[in-house]
Amino acid sequence: MKYLQLLGLCLSITFFISCSKDDSPGTVIEMTNIPNFKMIGEDAENILQYNYSETRENISQINLTQTLGLDPSYLTLRQVNEVVSFYSFNSGSFSILQQNTLNGQTTVYPDFYTVSEERSITWGSNSENLLFLGYYSPKGTRNYGIRTLDPADGSFTDLAIELNIQQAYQPLYFRERLLMTYRDVSGAYKIAIFNTETRTVISTLSYGEGIPTVLIDENGNIGVIVGNGNSNFMYQVFDIETLMLQRESMFVLNTFLPPGPFKGAIYGNTLFYANSLAQPSPVSSGPAYFNFEDNSDFVIDILGIVQQVELETQFTIALTAMKYIKEAEVFLIGYANANESGKVEGGVLVISKTGGLVERIEVPFVPTYFINE
Repeated sequence: MKYLQLLGLCLSITFFISCSKDDSPGTVIEMTNIPNFKMIGEDAENILQYNYSETRENISQINLTQTLGLDPSYLTLRQVNEVVSFYSFNSGSFSILQQNTLNGQTTVYPDFYTVSEERSITWGSNSENLLFLGYYSPKGTRNYGIRTLDPADGSFTDLAIELNIQQAYQPLYFRERLLMTYRDVSGAYKIAIFNTETRTVISTLSYGEGIPTVLIDENGNIGVIVGNGNSNFMYQVFDIETLMLQRESMFVLNTFLPPGPFKGAIYGNTLFYANSLAQPSPVSSGPAYFNFEDNSDFVIDILGIVQQVELETQFTIALTAMKYIKEAEVFLIGYANANESGKVEGGVLVISKTGGLVERIEVPFVPTYFINE
């Protein structure tokens, strides 16, 4: 079960949360509207899609394993616009199932790549019409490359990125740009910007020892947050078409942001991020937000909320997925019952931007991903 692996990775997915470090609001229930949302989850044998309506009149649950044949042991989930893609591996081959979350249209590309001794695959991603595989070739080396596949006709191209790298991180795709973060042979962090239509690397950003985290801002441009040590960060914004640097600023924040895609978001002047909690703690990290204008840092008392929920439910919960809904100014946090070994159950915590618990929604599965709408 994939969700069991998530239990030890509390709060590691999508957009994050809020509240003052100096004045924790506690867990008082607040009156706030709950927005519509969709999410992916799983029980012991199935992958499910859950659609929540704020009116509570059109709440629905779709078993994707039974209706679409989705492998419950899928490897990776990607989302491009309204389409979610599930990557799976079986009998030596990779397959992909894609579903449009608006109209339900489904496309399947079975066995689109079969493993060989030529290369070892390290990640998979996709655009609206193409598939991408990051790999090391020959197998056993650290020579980093990318294969672009057209699933419509089976054609493909290969491109070498760099020889003998130390590590490749997960990519980030948006509007004909695939951002590939890696560390080269000397240990320097780099971001290769790949044009998915021309199938070429159009720029490589090098940051030395600075650790880059990549994102797409609300204007559709490329954002790079670079951790330079001692809580010092640099934030850069590049035009997604021209790759010209639009702005650059420095800020101080006492946290660590890992390389690769940013598990958070920037809206206006606010950075939503995952704040690591001092260990040992039953929660490894919690949501927080930082205001660039006044340099104020806010952290939700997620530990207090978890303790309250555990008192109410009488079981230990593990946090799994998270998303900030900008329009409603609430945060959705998935959780699982960590006590039950045979029965799979979970729910969603709805938390206001001020840090109050708005509602707890119970579901008969474990939420693993909130769909971006």
